[in-house]
Amino acid sequence: METPILETERLILRPLILDDAEDVYRKWSSDPKAVKYMQWDLHTSINVTKEWLTTEEKAIDSDNHYNWGFVLKKTGCLIGSGGFYYNAECKMFEIGYIIMRQYWGQGITSEAAEKIISYAKDTLGINTLYGKYAKDNIASGCILEKLGFIYQNDGKYSKFSGSMEFQCKEYILKL
Repeated sequence: METPILETERLILRPLILDDAEDVYRKWSSDPKAVKYMQWDLHTSINVTKEWLTTEEKAIDSDNHYNWGFVLKKTGCLIGSGGFYYNAECKMFEIGYIIMRQYWGQGITSEAAEKIISYAKDTLGINTLYGKYAKDNIASGCILEKLGFIYQNDGKYSKFSGSMEFQCKEYILKL
């Protein structure tokens, strides 16, 4: 199903496109603090961001991958992204998100994730979501708990490149 445009009180959630490369690169994908705990590595050039966004555009019609850019209604600025994809390893859809540092702690990520979860449940009929966070990334854990995710167990994950491994906490949300 095509990734639709969604709306919250403060945000428009829309599919990311190649034309977003400059914003994504400048605002978060090249920020070492913002991407520290992400599975993907820091984008070291705008070309890396363009490659990723090309993949995102191709996945807009996928039934296993839904990702949105978070656009502030008030300013029209793209400030983050998030969504869910089918994780074959755990046989569930996994939620993830990232946002510019200047918007941390304002409830924006939770607001976007609530809408994304609602879409997963109400439109797609998904009944369980998986989430994880690096143990040192306490703020991300707070978001999962605020959204109703329940702790399952400790685990670990690595960056896709294998450059780092993180101890994590794994959570499940029954919808």
